[in-house]
Amino acid sequence: MPLYSQSSASLPLLDTEKLSNRSEVIVIGTVKEILPSKWTSVDGKRPNGIDSFSLENSIYTDITISVDKYLKNPSSSKEVTVRLDGGTVGNDTLETDYEPTFKPGEKVLLFLTEDVVISTGNIEPKHLRVTGCMLGKFTLTDDGKAVRPDETVSQNELLSTIEK
Repeated sequence: MPLYSQSSASLPLLDTEKLSNRSEVIVIGTVKEILPSKWTSVDGKRPNGIDSFSLENSIYTDITISVDKYLKNPSSSKEVTVRLDGGTVGNDTLETDYEPTFKPGEKVLLFLTEDVVISTGNIEPKHLRVTGCMLGKFTLTDDGKAVRPDETVSQNELLSTIEK
């Protein structure tokens, strides 16, 4: 089972106000680390006897974000863990086209919500999911832009819509 792809079909378009309303936490931060991917099994390894991915048996990847600023529901924590579907463990790869991508050192604004996915929600460490999948992640550029796959806005414009 070397490669499997999950598709979003089509994500509902969420504007900043809807993303903000549906998010429990909004942060500005920097991608500190992309942790090794794991299976959703108890030991994080491929379960015996399976030959395909399912809701119970899949792969996830955790991303550690160093938080510069909380825009919604401030916390004393200087880091948050963001969980994404997909990744590679050994010869097994689960690709998704709906999750955002992250690069170490990338400056981001993230809309985050509790993980209610049955297969990953209770797996430690405490973590969050990106609200609206890839729509809930903006890359913040040095020239003052906030970029996601379907739009580019000024960071000031984005912040002003969140702080309403």
